[in-house]
Amino acid sequence: MATYKGIQGYSVQNLSSDPGTLADVVGQLWYNSTSGKFKIAVQSAGAWASGTSLLAAKQAPGGAGTQTAAIAFGGLLTPAVTANTESFNGSTWTEVANLGTGRYDGGSAGTQTAALGYAGTVFPSTPTALTEEWDGTSWTAKTAMTTARNGLASFGISTAAVGAGGAAPPAQTAVEEWNGSAWSEGTNLSVARKNCGGFGILTGGVITGGRRASPEAGWVGTEEYDGTSWTEGGDLNTGSFQLTTTGKTQTAGLIFARNIGGYPGPTVTSQKTEEYNGTAWTEVADMGDAARFWGSMNIGPSTAALCAGGGLGGGAGPTAIMEEWSGAPITAKVVTVS
Repeated sequence: MATYKGIQGYSVQNLSSDPGTLADVVGQLWYNSTSGKFKIAVQSAGAWASGTSLLAAKQAPGGAGTQTAAIAFGGLLTPAVTANTESFNGSTWTEVANLGTGRYDGGSAGTQTAALGYAGTVFPSTPTALTEEWDGTSWTAKTAMTTARNGLASFGISTAAVGAGGAAPPAQTAVEEWNGSAWSEGTNLSVARKNCGGFGILTGGVITGGRRASPEAGWVGTEEYDGTSWTEGGDLNTGSFQLTTTGKTQTAGLIFARNIGGYPGPTVTSQKTEEYNGTAWTEVADMGDAARFWGSMNIGPSTAALCAGGGLGGGAGPTAIMEEWSGAPITAKVVTVS
């Protein structure tokens, strides 16, 4: 007669409590002697859920923090550009101190109490190199980037950030690194791109999607950065630009709220979400609300992200809607035996 050990390669453990880190035991069975129940660690599919809307509709704002402690700043109101900053505590948004200079489509990095906003577009449509730092209470002007640009990929923390690609115009390969007080030149991208996204940290980051100089359709390419050089990563399933990305490590990121298609064909706003594991992109659950692009970036890890604001497709303008992502939650499920 076959045994559980013979089938699975290990015996059923007898534990007084469930394992502390369920992610390490997904698919494994154990007996909880305290509750007198057999249990197994089960991983569910990730999903989006509606959250509390921003106080004001805006597209292409900057964003930093986590799902329960975030800020969204700047943005395009069509046609105006805003300097507004909103803070999120997990349930409500509160207006706090404005940026020194209103902008949209820029770079962002950091947390709710220590963030960086850099580059972007100032009114009416001019790329900027301005850098501002948030300390949880107010914004302070810092050393500007070497190259004014918008539509760049950004990642890192407030004292060690990266700005890569973007448009000056035209599309750029230039990469700059922030050390907490000044910008310096980093290793250029292999391909110039704009309207792209990024996630991770300075010594382990990812840039993906965007539009090349030619053709200007959404691109599938991904590049990974180790703080010194770029290497090719896995391709997106769908070429994308004017996209939203989030993730705190190089091996766990999300792309969503994006445009696909583009020149010479039509541009389509997509609800599709893709997840990166450091090697390949996998399509996961679609966003629930209306398709949009350019939501707040870099808010949360890939397992608990937040998307606030953005531009609705078909020229409908900015939105205030927010969605929260719960990525593949793992639970201890009771196994019924007879």
